Amino acid sequence: MYYIKWYIQLLYLGLKNTLWKDTEAIVKTLSTAAAIIIGQIVLTNLLYRHVFSNIVIFDEMVIGMLSVFFFVAIIWIYLISLVQSISNFMQNFYKSPDLNYLISIPIPFNHVFSFKLFEHIISSTKSMLFLFSPFLAALGIWVSAPLIYYITIIPLYFTISIIPCAIGVIVAMTGLRLIPPKAFNIVTPMLTFAINVGFALLLTRVQGISSTYIIRIIEFLERPWVADIIPVTGGIRLFYSAVIGEWSSYAALFLLITSFLFLSIALIISKKLFFEGWAKNQLVESTVSKKKEVESDNRKDSNSNEIIEWIKTEWKMAIRNHEMLMGSAIMLLFYLFAIFAFIYGGLFSNNPLLGVSLLITIAAIFNIIAVSILFIPADITKDKNLWKNRYWLLKVMPLEGRRVFNIQCNMFFIPGYIISLVGIIAYSAVNGLSVHLIVLSILSMFFILYGSSAIYTSAELLSLTDYFEGNAFLGNLITIVLPVVYAILSAGSIALYLAKDFVSGIVILSDISAILNFPIVSILSVTTVIITFFFSRLVFVRVWRKLEI
Repeated sequence: MYYIKWYIQLLYLGLKNTLWKDTEAIVKTLSTAAAIIIGQIVLTNLLYRHVFSNIVIFDEMVIGMLSVFFFVAIIWIYLISLVQSISNFMQNFYKSPDLNYLISIPIPFNHVFSFKLFEHIISSTKSMLFLFSPFLAALGIWVSAPLIYYITIIPLYFTISIIPCAIGVIVAMTGLRLIPPKAFNIVTPMLTFAINVGFALLLTRVQGISSTYIIRIIEFLERPWVADIIPVTGGIRLFYSAVIGEWSSYAALFLLITSFLFLSIALIISKKLFFEGWAKNQLVESTVSKKKEVESDNRKDSNSNEIIEWIKTEWKMAIRNHEMLMGSAIMLLFYLFAIFAFIYGGLFSNNPLLGVSLLITIAAIFNIIAVSILFIPADITKDKNLWKNRYWLLKVMPLEGRRVFNIQCNMFFIPGYIISLVGIIAYSAVNGLSVHLIVLSILSMFFILYGSSAIYTSAELLSLTDYFEGNAFLGNLITIVLPVVYAILSAGSIALYLAKDFVSGIVILSDISAILNFPIVSILSVTTVIITFFFSRLVFVRVWRKLEI
């Protein structure tokens, strides 16, 4: 008990120094918290207006539909928490910097594992909370849930996630003895994406479920003891009880008992497997790979384009950056989810140009950032000095600032454009857009995404200057805000012009769209792209000259 108290105090001290150390840290913490809360509120309203408010059912079917929604959400939470737990195991346990310290001090090994397991559950579940919390809140608005329901969303979410996280730890400890670590880092982001897309599509089809199946779900949930004992149905009963303003004591009790049982199993298995795996991952074996001797061709070397060669090298390193693959997949998920929602949901089928414009706007915001994440090693994300040092080789090479700017732009732009291109063509083909409009959309997206790559490249370098190093929060903020503003002015203005009928009920947007016409949005979009590119290059070149590494 003493060790647990000591570790909790250690975590509290670390959080206090990070979030509440001085005025700058307090301002950063409050600003981040405000941004998260505003983002959650906006996403909740979007889900309610565009998903739940469109579901029209009879009053006697509300209970059944509510149970179905909770059933899908709980299964979704279980699968995502399981995959996230497996994916984060290496980073949170075997590659955790503080684990070496904890093992070196006189603390029992089972306590060390318990400490890390607690951290692992929190870190593996909090990343997806931004998605589940608005969804569950929007569901509560749909059925006019009481205040207690919204208060219990986050505690219930973490409680339900304990069992799949514990199972994920067991699977990871066992699987790493048989499967190489790279397999976990590659497969788990793919599984996470497939699960998110699959359940997003399933939610759009919930209204089409037969009433027979809904009645069966209700009958099963109403069975005494059975629904309380099973963890999945117990979680459903807890959420449903919160909606109707009651409390299911038996479901909560059995869920806690089952969670404790799985945590105990993980602790028992860890006594044999965990530290064997940890010791194995501390060994670094030096292997000498036999490479074929290639005769040097001076003429070929002299004529090779250093930009292309450098980009190829960066792409090879990005592909091997498995630690950041999950973050890249999550950012890319916004665009891919929009593609699936637009295609399978039939959104904007009467006006496919509006759908294309919105997809280009989303691609300009998220796709370039998603690709750029892979080029940043995980161990330098929290240290701006190390982040800046990755430019040292380019800095010492005889390259001008403009050429370095082209290298960085193309490095992000080419993969981002290819990914965006596939989505635009798929949506356009499904909605029967004419060939010349498809070609025009592809060309427009080419210039808009290149401008997005340019502004992100400059914003990233600008965030590494001395001023923004002292104001890290502002430096991180400009790498997000500037691409968003650019995407809204370049592609978003076209989408707003085409969406006059859709935004007629929204006061501010309807007033803006009323003054827009084709010449205005065309000039605004073209001017934004041109000015952004040249201004971004100018800023990059000037900052590059003064940048000290």
